[in-house]
Amino acid sequence: MCRKRDFGGQLVWIVGASSGIGKELACLLNQQNARVILSGRRTELLKEICDDCCNSENAHYVALDLTDKASIDNAISEVLSIGIPDLIILNSGIAQKGLVINNSDEIERSIMETNFFGTVSLTKRILPYLIERKSGKIAVVSSIAGVVGVPGRSSYAASKHALHGYFESLRAEVHKYNLEIVMVMPGFINTQITVKELKSDGTPFGQVEKSHQMGMSAEECAERIISGLARKKNNIIVGGMEVFGVYLKRFVPSMYDLFIRNHPMKRLNHFRKMFRSKR
Repeated sequence: MCRKRDFGGQLVWIVGASSGIGKELACLLNQQNARVILSGRRTELLKEICDDCCNSENAHYVALDLTDKASIDNAISEVLSIGIPDLIILNSGIAQKGLVINNSDEIERSIMETNFFGTVSLTKRILPYLIERKSGKIAVVSSIAGVVGVPGRSSYAASKHALHGYFESLRAEVHKYNLEIVMVMPGFINTQITVKELKSDGTPFGQVEKSHQMGMSAEECAERIISGLARKKNNIIVGGMEVFGVYLKRFVPSMYDLFIRNHPMKRLNHFRKMFRSKR
């Protein structure tokens, strides 16, 4: 059961809420009596989630495709008809798997269009309403790959790095309007993100990778994100042993470089198995 926090009565718009972390955030916040708006492309799933919420009268869904500007405008109009959100959680994204030498330009542009440009476009359109009200919080769900480079994830890491540069700049710009920008960095979370991730040829990977199968549950991840938001943290890092990569790169970059280029996923999974066997 999620502990009670201070989200009761707040209007929370969750973009990318049809599964995984977004879905769990919506359910947990709804349990805390927040009014939630769920957005994504799969409206049939959004409707099911809203119907299943314990406070379904406070759960709404709005169709949204971040790659379509008209869809963004329509979604914002629908959301504003409900109210100006107190908290916006930008959780949409698509993963990528493939070496740089094999990735097509089309794949790289597709990743950037959804993960970066779509998120930026929505933010710019909703921002004037938050500035006028002089309150609000935007939480951007990035990734640990947004602060460290990962082999085989170049386009994904690039799109998440771009989010950090953009929204950290925005954080400084809107501070005078009492607006908060939060960067959320999940590690390996047990969701379906790698099932839909794009390979170099543009086809879905089609399965949950071992690194994610062994990862934190989406519900626990959502619980920790909510805890970080309630504590007004600017940066929320969530995950298992993989989060140490962030600190390794920050404080011992030469060791990080050595680690990351020598089969890091195999090493990490080995360390996880050793750790679990000793518990």
